[in-house]
Amino acid sequence: MFRLWYGESDEDAKFLKKISILQDLPCTFHKIYGSNTKDFVRNPDLIKDLLYLDKPDVIVTMGEPERPIFGVEFCGEAGTGHNYFQRVARIVAAAERGTPFAYVFPERKWVRREKDEGWDYYNPLMFQTLIQIGRFHRTPVLGFFWEADLSRGKSTEGYLTFDEQYPKLPDRTHSEIKALSQFLNLTVEYAQRNQPFSSLVFEPFYGHREAWMWEKFHARAGNRTWSPLTSCKVIPTDELETEICNLMGKERLELPPYIKARQESVVYKNYCRTFRGDPYAGALCAVDYLWCRNGPTVRHRYRNLVLHFANASYQQVVEMYGGYYQRKCPFREQVTEPPRESGTLRHLTLHLKEGCRYTKKKELRILCFIADVILFKDGVLF
Repeated sequence: MFRLWYGESDEDAKFLKKISILQDLPCTFHKIYGSNTKDFVRNPDLIKDLLYLDKPDVIVTMGEPERPIFGVEFCGEAGTGHNYFQRVARIVAAAERGTPFAYVFPERKWVRREKDEGWDYYNPLMFQTLIQIGRFHRTPVLGFFWEADLSRGKSTEGYLTFDEQYPKLPDRTHSEIKALSQFLNLTVEYAQRNQPFSSLVFEPFYGHREAWMWEKFHARAGNRTWSPLTSCKVIPTDELETEICNLMGKERLELPPYIKARQESVVYKNYCRTFRGDPYAGALCAVDYLWCRNGPTVRHRYRNLVLHFANASYQQVVEMYGGYYQRKCPFREQVTEPPRESGTLRHLTLHLKEGCRYTKKKELRILCFIADVILFKDGVLF
């Protein structure tokens, strides 16, 4: 038995079944319960593990107890700026747990601006990021293009091509979506034979797709720096230590040994006045894999990863975690009696086992987990 768990729309899951061998296999459809709801505890345990950072469009599971075997994200955004990278955290969470993942995004999209219009092409760093994630976690991770109508004959959003049956999703007749189908089919076959997904990278199909991804990367990357790395700089860790001391008004500060041991630090800086997750959470993960990582966990870094909110106040973080504790955390002082509803009891049990790592806001869940240091205009977290 296969189950297709969908995030925002069941159309995503139905489309995935329709284009793959899943259409000939017993399948059911289920909604992924959001981390901000009490129903979150109704997600199977292994589904929860894939949601600890962010929620993908579809997760395919097999068997009982359920085993995640595939994840997919459909992104219709143009390649400018951070748009592609907002979703990287959900890819990372799947790869960390050995679940193959596919990311579908536009090769080009027609964008109308105030003074001009034209094709906005893909950011090549997305392919390098996907390859790095797959390699570090020894898990199949592939990118696929959402193709556009180059003739601009049909008026659609950015002239992207859409499926006739599922008009919000890419056209299944195009070669890239056929390749997506092949990737999913291979994954299902490996799951049925109980073969490790790490072996899937030796399939000719996978080798061809990885080579294709490198080709697309080099075709556009050139010698220029691409976003989000345009917002980053590499500095000596001694310089970072001095900046932290200045922010805290101290002459000396005892940083954790693992931070001091890394000679360099990558500072990813923004000028947003609000401490928020999008688009920085996913982009921070991408920066990690592009410029900081040399292993599968956040402790496997040769450079520190620093997120700098230059115009945001530390007080916003205080209000955020304080508000969570007062309104949603079952450990707050007001909870003095045994829970009377089973759903409430399961929510409490989740926190007794795992703390609030699944249910706190994205900013706290992703940014504070991924970054070694977060700098604010008036404070620091490390």
